[in-house]
Amino acid sequence: MSYRGLLLLCAIFVFATFGVAFADEEEAYFGEWSNANGDMLRITSEGIQWNTEKPLPYDDITEDSDGSFYLLQITGPDEPHSFSGKFLRITFGTDADQFTLTTYRTQSDALNQVNESGRSEWTAVDDDDDDEV
Repeated sequence: MSYRGLLLLCAIFVFATFGVAFADEEEAYFGEWSNANGDMLRITSEGIQWNTEKPLPYDDITEDSDGSFYLLQITGPDEPHSFSGKFLRITFGTDADQFTLTTYRTQSDALNQVNESGRSEWTAVDDDDDDEV
C-alpha cells in the first residue's frame, strides 16, 4: 500500500470513529427549562424557543470554555422576541440542572460580561413528572 493510501485509510478511520461522535454530541444546555415565573425555554440544535413563541435560530459562538458557560448568538431576523438582546450567555454552577441566562445587546458586551440587558435563572424540567399517573 502506498503512503497516500495509508494516510487516506487513517483519515477515514479517524473521521468514522470520532466524526460521528462529535456530530451526535448534545450540548449541556439542550433540553427544556423553566424559571420561577413559570416560563418555559426549549433549546435544541435547531433553535431556542421561549414559551410558545416561534423558535429562533442561533449559533453557538463559545470559545475557550471549560464547559461552565456557553455563548449563543440569535441569528434570526430582527423580529421582536422575549430576549432583551441577541447574545445569550449561559452559565452553569455546580448543578448541571440549573443555569443563569444573561442577555447582552452586543457581542463585545457578552464577551466582557458588561452592560447586561437581562438575567434569569433556569432549572431543567423533570420529564419523569409527566409520566406519573
